[in-house]
Amino acid sequence: MKNGKPSRKEREYLRHRQEILKVALKLFSEKGFHNVSMHEIAEKSEFAVGTLYKFFSNKEELYRALILEKAEKFHSALMAALEKPGSEMTKIKTWVEAKIKFFMDNLDSVRLYLAETHGASFNIRAGLDTEIKRQYDETLEKIKTIFQIGIKKRFFRKCDPHLLAVALDGISNAFLFEHLDHPGEHPFDADLILNIFFHHVYEKGAGQDA
Repeated sequence: MKNGKPSRKEREYLRHRQEILKVALKLFSEKGFHNVSMHEIAEKSEFAVGTLYKFFSNKEELYRALILEKAEKFHSALMAALEKPGSEMTKIKTWVEAKIKFFMDNLDSVRLYLAETHGASFNIRAGLDTEIKRQYDETLEKIKTIFQIGIKKRFFRKCDPHLLAVALDGISNAFLFEHLDHPGEHPFDADLILNIFFHHVYEKGAGQDA
């Protein structure tokens, strides 16, 4: 890489890697991780099997790379939302909106992670749980800090900011998982989630700009 820019060879490598991950996600989502072989992934992505193994040493490594890449994008989107300018209420609403959007745009990845990872072998999960938990804890800490600031400003009622962060994350997850089970049956948006959550959290008479 010269001057911070990837070379043509590096760009081609990354493009091919993304093509393989895209095909693997489609196959895993349709058939399940255990019902897909590296040969099938190679055939569908139009690469020789030997070429596929140059990118990933086995199917487990490919799966981890796929999940971790999505998790990193999810984490980056949420952290970017929390760091946008505005009041504490605005930041939280922006975070919920970003979470809903990413979730809806990546339903195949979410289903795959929920269906396969928690029942997967140790080899598949090695390092995966640790990294995703680190990202989750970092996001939760950021939300906690926003609640702390809002409480000091008397914008929110006095309550354990960590528990508020956990509760808001849990409520938003409940709506998203309900959508997975019954897509389209119960429409919702960030406003509905926040109205339910803040009914007992928002300080009476506090200003509102969200």
